Amino acid sequence: MNLMPSPHPSFKLEETQHFFSKAETDGPEIHRSEILMDNAKMMWYSYTADKEYHLPMRLEQERVEMHFKLHGRSGITYEGEYIVMHGNEQSLFYQHNLEGEYILFPGEQSAFFEIELPRPVFESLVSEDCSFLKDFSHKLQTPRHYLWPGHYMPITPQMHMIIANMRNTSYTGHLKRLFLEAKMIELFLLQVTGFDQYTPHANTFFPRDVERLHAAKQYLEQHFMDDCSIFSLAIQVGINQKKLKQGFKALFGYTVFGYLTHVRMEKAKQLLLDEKKTVGEVAELVGYQYPQHFAAAFKKKYNIQPGKLKQ
Repeated sequence: MNLMPSPHPSFKLEETQHFFSKAETDGPEIHRSEILMDNAKMMWYSYTADKEYHLPMRLEQERVEMHFKLHGRSGITYEGEYIVMHGNEQSLFYQHNLEGEYILFPGEQSAFFEIELPRPVFESLVSEDCSFLKDFSHKLQTPRHYLWPGHYMPITPQMHMIIANMRNTSYTGHLKRLFLEAKMIELFLLQVTGFDQYTPHANTFFPRDVERLHAAKQYLEQHFMDDCSIFSLAIQVGINQKKLKQGFKALFGYTVFGYLTHVRMEKAKQLLLDEKKTVGEVAELVGYQYPQHFAAAFKKKYNIQPGKLKQ
């Protein structure tokens, strides 16, 4: 495996920030952050669509993509396939000469993070100790577009923590590259071992229960400032408390209150970075009565005090 950087001049770490206007994209305004290394590309995208957009997609390079849909919904169509990913879902894709459309849905703040691995880099990570990796690699011997294993898994809290740390690290230069590669491998291991051990828990619920669980998730995203109990949320979406607790964890990888905290912290980060609010103002806006309780939750989530995020 050849992931670690060389001390020689071939060392490479490039960072770019992009803002694409509606006129440029023929779609919504899109913010993109990109980190390019010799062996991988990392990208963060965020946008809010005012209507449904279908944007042309053409991906020529052969690669494996670790994809993490952080918020909202988005979809792709290609070769008669129609795939929609929801917030807090992650999957692993193989792509080569892929043509189709990106689908952006209206009225939702949407964001995702992805890591693109050239196929030789991915193959260097394949281990005989992981049946999932062996199977995935074997299927690439007859290359086609490939999504494993035909569905998605929730993004775990540990994955969210790693992605946030990668975005907010204070390291620079060579140390930043070492940090990002270490976190990339950690994220890769969490993803493939999760797929290796996957059992389709969500399939034990009727489709109407899955719809109600998604409704509960959406309710939390829209009412994160409010106090919310399991009892009141279950009544709100029409499901019993046991199914709500068990199904929410199985489908989204969070407890109900764990996800509520996650939504509050993501909103808080946006307010601190984009709207220049004070810590006290942000604490109140995301539903905390006491700023010190908010600061403790933020530090636990992102490993940084909220007041230092902008420094």
